[in-house]
Amino acid sequence: MASPRGPRPRGHERAVATSERAYRSLLRAYPRGLRDEYGGEMVRCFRDLCREELEDDGGGLGLAALWARTLPELLYTALKERSTMLARNTYRSVVGVALATAFILLLPLLAMQITDEVVWDLADFVFAGALIFGTGLTYVLVARKAGNIAYRAAAGVSLAAAFLLVWLSLGVGIIGADGDPANLMYVGVLAVGIIGAIIARFRPHGMARVLFATALAQASVAAIALVFGLGLPWSPPVEILGLNGFFVSLFVGSALLFRYAAREQTPAGAGPEG
Repeated sequence: MASPRGPRPRGHERAVATSERAYRSLLRAYPRGLRDEYGGEMVRCFRDLCREELEDDGGGLGLAALWARTLPELLYTALKERSTMLARNTYRSVVGVALATAFILLLPLLAMQITDEVVWDLADFVFAGALIFGTGLTYVLVARKAGNIAYRAAAGVSLAAAFLLVWLSLGVGIIGADGDPANLMYVGVLAVGIIGAIIARFRPHGMARVLFATALAQASVAAIALVFGLGLPWSPPVEILGLNGFFVSLFVGSALLFRYAAREQTPAGAGPEG
């Protein structure tokens, strides 16, 4: 059929067909149930929008602008739907965390078998397994109650930062060599985050303040180490500043995400209310 403006150029139809195929592929990011129910309608709507952009004066630039608007929105909503689906099925999520933990622990075990070197003993595997599973389980429980994607992202960043902080400070030592007692100061950093989260009842406004305080505690540890020369000669000042700066940036980033989640909070609540 011809449009009211006359027959469509063959190049336009090829561009529409190519965009439609690409859009169909991207829809696989959505959960299957939602894709089966709404996918066809979404594709038809996008196809019509492509034709409108190409037939207007914008032409190829109009189609590029459409993709620039569509792609971020599609990826955001797909991630949100996947996260919501994960949060609704807690049992499957816990099983997934357990399987992921087992798979991660399998990697050093296989490496030890290949190299014939004993890097980890049983206690190391137990500690690593408990830390990985505990971090993953905590995120699942938070995501199950969280109402928006910003809150879940904030929780993910803060938990990842805490996980890395425990792993590095106890495993290899951020300040000095492995086993340097100066690394015990990071227990205080984690205590600020944990106790603060409980007091804030995991609400986004409170969590933002808690994570800013955690970042300040992290920076304070670095300042103490530099002022008193802790960790020398194993850890030069640049290394201490770099590693601690990395964790400060993670905690601050998480705080900003929590603040954004608080602004997006609906009347029903965007985060767990305790």
